[in-house]
Amino acid sequence: MRIRLLALATALLMLVACSSPSKSSTKTINVSIDEVLQQNVITRDITLAVSDTLKLTLGANHSTPYRWTADPKIGDGTILRQGSHEYFHGDTDRVGAPGTEVWTFTALRPGETTIVASYGPIVGDAAPSCTFTANVTVH
Repeated sequence: MRIRLLALATALLMLVACSSPSKSSTKTINVSIDEVLQQNVITRDITLAVSDTLKLTLGANHSTPYRWTADPKIGDGTILRQGSHEYFHGDTDRVGAPGTEVWTFTALRPGETTIVASYGPIVGDAAPSCTFTANVTVH
């Protein structure tokens, strides 16, 4: 009888462990400042699970009058939600050195959407010099 109870307890414990929700993870897209300066259009594809975090890192240089759009356009806000947005200076003391702009997004539900950001002058009506698009699929 004792062996049966032990076997039953072990089976129940294994069942509970297998049915626990999986942990969310963070996936990253990195685009260097060199890519930004050399390409007019940059596209990346990424697949996430619901509750995953997407960390989007785009090269930038705030010592120039060019910036990425602070709030990139999300094609379907019911699938993906923007969290934070920060600019980080480069790991150098050199004046005028580039850094990165970093956004986080959370996958809310299954579906497909896009994130579109533009890198352009903050003054005037000139067209952006670079457009970044992430094609996001959430399972």
